[in-house]
Amino acid sequence: MVVKEKTLLKIAFSCAVVGVIALFFISQTIEIGEKEINKITEANVGDVVLLKGNVDRISHSEKVDFLKLGQMNTIDVVLFKDKGTNVSLKSGDSVEVIGKIDEYNGKFEIVGERVRVIR
Repeated sequence: MVVKEKTLLKIAFSCAVVGVIALFFISQTIEIGEKEINKITEANVGDVVLLKGNVDRISHSEKVDFLKLGQMNTIDVVLFKDKGTNVSLKSGDSVEVIGKIDEYNGKFEIVGERVRVIR
């Protein structure tokens, strides 16, 4: 019985290692598509997108930061501080935002997951 358990353990370990390696290579090929604000539609709600633009306005509250991100049009970006998106930004900064498209009160917004200043 001990031999079968050792064999089963080896098989399980091998499968786990192969799975982790496969996930690593798959994650390297996944790209988040860049989107323009004026091309966001109802069909895009729930999609994760990458937006680049300038911070037109920023406001802070205790748990959330709100950005007004501008390209040709503008869109609101919501950044929850408890998710580690607490960044120091100022109006005029060029940023890259990765987040999920959502609809709130009839308007589209981005729930930001990652924000970085680009030069």
